[in-house]
Amino acid sequence: MLRTLSALFLSFFLFTGLGGAEVLYLRDNLRKAQKGDYIVTCQSKTYSLLYVQEKNNGQIAIQEINIPTSKVPAKDFSWRNWMAQGAPGSTSRVLYSIDLETAQILNNYCLSQDGWRETRVEDNFLPTLLNLRLEIIPWNQRRRIGSSGLPNPNDKRPAWQPKVVVDGQVVPQVTLDAWRAVWPKDGSDLSGKTIEAYLPQENSNFPAYFPYWLQVNGMLGNAKIRIVDSGRNL
Repeated sequence: MLRTLSALFLSFFLFTGLGGAEVLYLRDNLRKAQKGDYIVTCQSKTYSLLYVQEKNNGQIAIQEINIPTSKVPAKDFSWRNWMAQGAPGSTSRVLYSIDLETAQILNNYCLSQDGWRETRVEDNFLPTLLNLRLEIIPWNQRRRIGSSGLPNPNDKRPAWQPKVVVDGQVVPQVTLDAWRAVWPKDGSDLSGKTIEAYLPQENSNFPAYFPYWLQVNGMLGNAKIRIVDSGRNL
């Protein structure tokens, strides 16, 4: 559950922060992705590198490459170099084609097995996510640094936010908005759960349309997906 693209995260490629907006539909922002944009997510002891391979004719193609965290050195590791070397140690590579108008997955091709793959039930995660009505979390309801209790409107501590990492370097002084939505009651593991996403306010020289943290509340331990790297022109 919540694994790789279909259970997580292609999602991450498809967000855009809209400064000042109170409501956000992720489906409206697919068009802002650029060829060569990439992110690397970490969840359940797996890294997933997702990058925009092509974008044309009303469609976008995103490749997902997975590798266990145990196979990636903790220091002096470059995702760009890893890709240039052919992604050694990867366990799967899948290419997804997505309709830019509807955000539906049109087809997916398993590059590691050289064959088309049938759309699975869990692939519904992405279209549902892209069509959620996300509402901005008011500043006085945001989590605070060092806080583990309920939000306190009188709390003066800075709001918590994740780090933004671009090409292995933490980008300082990036402000992120927090967005929230409730997953529809569709019988899935996410049914009725609250989703929180953190997106940069600024449009800069990195994929700022992209959530650098995704959290599902109401699950055991609160399922979290974090972005460990990102960039352009991969």
